[in-house]
Amino acid sequence: MIVELAVGAGLVAAAALAYRALKRVPEPGAPDDARPDDADVDEKAGGDDTEKPKARKKPKRTGPRGLRVGDVLLYAGSELWLAGCFDLDEEGFVARLFCAPGGERAEWVLQLDPEARDIALLDATDEVPGGRVPSELPIGGMRLSLRKRGHALVTPEGDSLPPATEKAEYVLLGGAGGRVLFVVDFEGGDRIALAGEQMGRELFDLPPGGDE
Repeated sequence: MIVELAVGAGLVAAAALAYRALKRVPEPGAPDDARPDDADVDEKAGGDDTEKPKARKKPKRTGPRGLRVGDVLLYAGSELWLAGCFDLDEEGFVARLFCAPGGERAEWVLQLDPEARDIALLDATDEVPGGRVPSELPIGGMRLSLRKRGHALVTPEGDSLPPATEKAEYVLLGGAGGRVLFVVDFEGGDRIALAGEQMGRELFDLPPGGDE
């Protein structure tokens, strides 16, 4: 009798252990709330409601921009097509010299500041003597004096440009009435000597869409 009771108690204990083990392992197809581990993962994944900062939009340009190859400048009823450019850099902006082939008012356009607020219309001149350009020169019957001189790296862009090298010495002379002389001596190459008149950007226009 005692042996039978012991065997019965053992069977009951084994059945209880098996039942507990079955409760711990969810059956296939069981709902998500029966899977505590998955619930913890979902809480961690969706617990951060902090919004990521939106990228700031670049402010729209409202002031003038520099000139570009391909621009067409409108001046005094005529058009100046900027076909090519020499960009002069000396640890910063020096000038941009654009050729304007067929231009009625000028064959060259000189941009003297990054925003092109100061522009000069120039044509070739033979009044500059050979050798180093002096600090003062009479050009077109007016004496011009040195404004700037230096050595720059030259980057060409576009078409209709004369032969050039990567380095050049430049000289800018100016005088009354906005008269200017700009000379570029390419290292191991030719010289470009140009004279004309400096004027403000307000006297020029770009075609619609050109300021974008």
